[in-house]
Amino acid sequence: MTDKNGVELKTGQIVEIAGAYFKNDNGLWFIAHSPGDPCWTGSDYSLHRVAKSGRPSTAKDNLGFWPICIFTNDRAKRYEGNAWNKEHATIEVKDGIKTDGIKAYFEKEAAEHAQEIRRLVWIFGRNTEAAEPHRRAEDFLRGLLAEI
Repeated sequence: MTDKNGVELKTGQIVEIAGAYFKNDNGLWFIAHSPGDPCWTGSDYSLHRVAKSGRPSTAKDNLGFWPICIFTNDRAKRYEGNAWNKEHATIEVKDGIKTDGIKAYFEKEAAEHAQEIRRLVWIFGRNTEAAEPHRRAEDFLRGLLAEI
């Protein structure tokens, strides 16, 4: 998928969402997971809100998706919001924002996979297939860290 300028969306990029139905969906986000990532089975983009300083947000509504998903118990509002977002919401890759906090996020993710690999090897042995998905995910995240 591409942003409004034709730039391919990838994990680790900082993006800005504008024109969303609910104003709390607008703002700066970083792509935490993309379709096809070895550590993600979703078909959409997982987003985490980012402060202007480049640090991941710890606020209440700090998680999102692209395309925007609306979670409300009002069926009419959900229908109206989804139609609005499909027509008006845009996403744009932003450059020039500090990525130190985002690097720390992905380093923590890679460390968690490495710890799980060690645990599975301890239980099942060095050549266990159970650790293979975690190895792929850790390799992917280490490569991503080199790119950011």
